[in-house]
Amino acid sequence: MTNSLERIGTLRIEDAPECWEEGLPKGMTIWSKEAPISVSLHPYNKSDVFDCKHCGCKYLRYTECGGYYVDERIRELKAELIS
Repeated sequence: MTNSLERIGTLRIEDAPECWEEGLPKGMTIWSKEAPISVSLHPYNKSDVFDCKHCGCKYLRYTECGGYYVDERIRELKAELIS
């Protein structure tokens, strides 16, 4: 799937202060299907926006760099979830 994605933008703001706050409703994770997408909060504030060449859906991609791993996360961008 990732081969059909084309980067069209970013939500990163150059020189913005670090923000690791997630701001989620209780019981949700940042990757829950119906979790709100708060573009100023983690991890969306460090995500790039991609377009699928086949279906036209938009996706957010974020690379999680933990102490011992690198994990790329992809989430469909749904306008109704943006807060």
